[in-house]
Amino acid sequence: LIDELRALAEVVAEAEAARAALAAARERQQAELDALEDQRAERARAVAALDREFADTRSRLDALGRDEEAIVALLEKLRDVLADVPEQVDDTRAFRSRRGELRWPLDAPVRVGYGGRLPDGRESQGLLLAAGAGTEVRAVAPGRVAFADWLKGYGLIVILDHGDGWMSLYANNDGLLRESGDWVRAGAVLSTVGSSGGQAAPALYLELRHDGKPVDPRPWFAPR
Repeated sequence: LIDELRALAEVVAEAEAARAALAAARERQQAELDALEDQRAERARAVAALDREFADTRSRLDALGRDEEAIVALLEKLRDVLADVPEQVDDTRAFRSRRGELRWPLDAPVRVGYGGRLPDGRESQGLLLAAGAGTEVRAVAPGRVAFADWLKGYGLIVILDHGDGWMSLYANNDGLLRESGDWVRAGAVLSTVGSSGGQAAPALYLELRHDGKPVDPRPWFAPR
């Protein structure tokens, strides 16, 4: 009888061990399933985040495209309005003859050149000049202030008309010191540097356009 009880105890112990092993295996399997589910959820979140980022980027690029359309439309209107306005500055030399002679609007390094990538993701159609807030911005050549106001995507902006379809644009200003219609000489103070238009840091964004189309400004400036 004792042997039978001992054998029965061994069978019970083996059964308990088997049940414990099975329970442990099930726990491991559940842990693996939970880990897989966590990984799937993490991947889903990552994909969703990428989708949102793509949508945001697309929306931002679409908005930047609309900003470009707005500035082109504005320049066309300004060109038509100013076409027959006589010049009232002493230096009436044609703007196209000033290539390589323009004065820089301020003494600051070029942070982003023509064709580079601006901080807001837009392709630069001019020059981004790093300068401290409040730095004076000066006219690159004689001309008439065609526009001095806030413009979406450009912030506070001054647009100078130099005749024959040539215009210079000074954007992201902190303050405007000229009004539409003012005639200015080369070197006249137009505005002060700022970060308007959604820029993260103060800088002057400068464009040069002919018949509304952007032109690389750098070859037009005098060496410094």
